[in-house]
Amino acid sequence: MRFHVLDGLRGVCAVMLVIFHFGSNGNIARLPIVQNGWLFVDYFFVLSGFVITHAYAHRLGEEEVSIARFMGLRLGRIYPLHLFVLASMIALELLLIIGGDTIARFVTREPFGGTRAVEPLVQALFLTQSFGIGEARGWNVPAWSIAAEIWAYLLFACVFVFAKSRIVPVSLGLVAVAMLGLLSYAPDLLITFEGGILRCIAGFGLGVVTCFLFRRRPPAGGSLQELGALAITVTFLSLATGLVTFLAPLVFAAMILVMARQTGVVSQVLLARPFQFLGMTSYSIYMIHNFVQGRLGEVLQITKIVAISVTPAGQTFVKAAPLVCDALTLVMLAIVVAGAYVTYRLVELPGQALTRRLLGATPAPVRPRVEMS
Repeated sequence: MRFHVLDGLRGVCAVMLVIFHFGSNGNIARLPIVQNGWLFVDYFFVLSGFVITHAYAHRLGEEEVSIARFMGLRLGRIYPLHLFVLASMIALELLLIIGGDTIARFVTREPFGGTRAVEPLVQALFLTQSFGIGEARGWNVPAWSIAAEIWAYLLFACVFVFAKSRIVPVSLGLVAVAMLGLLSYAPDLLITFEGGILRCIAGFGLGVVTCFLFRRRPPAGGSLQELGALAITVTFLSLATGLVTFLAPLVFAAMILVMARQTGVVSQVLLARPFQFLGMTSYSIYMIHNFVQGRLGEVLQITKIVAISVTPAGQTFVKAAPLVCDALTLVMLAIVVAGAYVTYRLVELPGQALTRRLLGATPAPVRPRVEMS
């Protein structure tokens, strides 16, 4: 079973994260749900747990697929694009060195310094950014979450293989331990490089449990249930602060449990081509948006169309009239989505195909091409 509705919802979450990371004085940026846009990462974690459990829990448990093959396939899914973006960023640093005084007139930072230092690059290459070890913050900042996910894949693959009939209680135990660890030192769920692996385990584990709940007793579907779940989720994401944010994985798990039936009016909207297109390209949207926003910020700095500031983490902030900021936000989003389609076709799909050939796996089913109408 393919959960196309959840794919569409993933596309929406990716777009919300892109908008959140493009700070401005605009009306869009000031929306409460955008201000809390960082919480959408937890949807990815819960969804990953749900989907991986649906696709692999039985196959791993019955040894139809080995842990090594499973991890090879997952690396083939995420690493080619991750490496491509890092390579693009390294190329820019080399350009700063080669360009000398000509480039320095437009870009004042030192190459391979600050958020482009060598230590976080090494951590990014080995996907260890979310462990809170050393200086990991930098380069393609959003990639901390996919680094956390790869280790969650390994952890829960072991659970599927060795826990057998105890997968649900073991997963709940891991969720509890992860949440207690987060609560012990964090005032809210905004934890990334300093221990985001725990945040990922909590969300992923809830996704595992949600999948088993869905299989055993699917909730009643229909428009009323979907609209209610959507209203609760949007309200929560707009208002959650402090310790309340720790409920985000649970809220997303409930949303997935309802939406997975794909029977209501919200599902019909999410099955429309634009949302399916966003779902198809959501990984590329998420992975390239930091790079695109950085380059757009540099263009705006050079042309002096609007005032631009850059945070220590490398996030762009636009200072202009609200409507100008809103227009730039939409332009940025259009560039990101267009670029994501290119990287999806030229990097993601070939990377997956190459991985499957190297592992001797059967070709992945071809997903119907989704065109924007």
